[in-house]
Amino acid sequence: MPLYRKRLRLVRGEGIYVWDSEGNRYLDLIAGIGVNVLGHSHPEWVLEMGKQMEKLVTAGPMFDHDEKYEMLEELSHWVDYEYVYMGNSGTEAVEAAIKFARLVTGREEIVAMRNAFHGRTLGSLSATWKPKYRDGFGPLLPGFKHVPFNDSEAVKDAVSEKTAAVIFEPIQGEGGVVPAKDEFVKTLRDVTEDKGALLIADEVQSGLRTGSFLAVEHYGVRPDIVTMGKGVGNGFPVSLTLTDLEVPRGKHGSTFGGNPLACRAVATTLRILRRERLVEKAGRKFVNFSGEHVVKTRGRGLMMGIVMKRPAGNYVRALQEKGILVNTAGTRVIRLLPPLVIEEGKLLEVREEVEGVLNDYL
Repeated sequence: MPLYRKRLRLVRGEGIYVWDSEGNRYLDLIAGIGVNVLGHSHPEWVLEMGKQMEKLVTAGPMFDHDEKYEMLEELSHWVDYEYVYMGNSGTEAVEAAIKFARLVTGREEIVAMRNAFHGRTLGSLSATWKPKYRDGFGPLLPGFKHVPFNDSEAVKDAVSEKTAAVIFEPIQGEGGVVPAKDEFVKTLRDVTEDKGALLIADEVQSGLRTGSFLAVEHYGVRPDIVTMGKGVGNGFPVSLTLTDLEVPRGKHGSTFGGNPLACRAVATTLRILRRERLVEKAGRKFVNFSGEHVVKTRGRGLMMGIVMKRPAGNYVRALQEKGILVNTAGTRVIRLLPPLVIEEGKLLEVREEVEGVLNDYL
């Protein structure tokens, strides 16, 4: 199905670069939409995944295996949530979070944010705001309402004793790479605790990229549920839903979730990130882009959005012609989600190259 317009036929990748079928090399600042945190074809990751495929790929959720405990051990270096549910994609993690919130609280209402993006399955799509993602798929799930992002008063008015959970992104990705304000996140935590509701942080895109394992850590707030995906498996389809909530046995599940190969992908990725301190270093790699056609740069760490005065699509194509791959987040925002292995010196070179294109292109 032609659901996406294909820009290039990519044939291989190595580190921060990819090559197309014509032999052209590109600096990859998309990284699979924030997925390849270790870059392409990381030797250690490839070796570990190959060894695992020769040993045990899948077992079914009714069986235990050593890889699960190795993954949990690595995860425990980063977070101290009691439970983790493993799925196969970010939208599955959000689906699990919504189900867990409704099940545990006995309530139905979910408060989400305008400009939010939480996924494309019906539950996560109901939490997603933009009409372009929702149109044609109704009726969506009942019980969802949206309030303005970073509007504390709107949240206070929206959350009540009927609310099961409030879901938000610490940095809205598809919404234009917009960070949450400190006061707003504090209000989310305070109002949910006051009303007996849960707080869900969607870290599918912002996780690992901002200088801490979770972007919400910068706010000093502990959500009741956290969703992760994308980079946590470095390219292998996997997601995590973290929580202290106890969910009764048999209430949720997945055929492929938590399989040995997925656990190996997460364990290996987290081990390399921890050993090389790549998450910590990412927090120092934010680059501020400027120029005649640039309004400002938003984001944190290696999650950056260049806000342009004009539509961003033309700039994306111009950068591709110069061998730099980026994508958009909204109409006028160029989004950069580079691999975490990119060096600071290279980022400074990138800034010069990108600003040259942005300033020259009319």
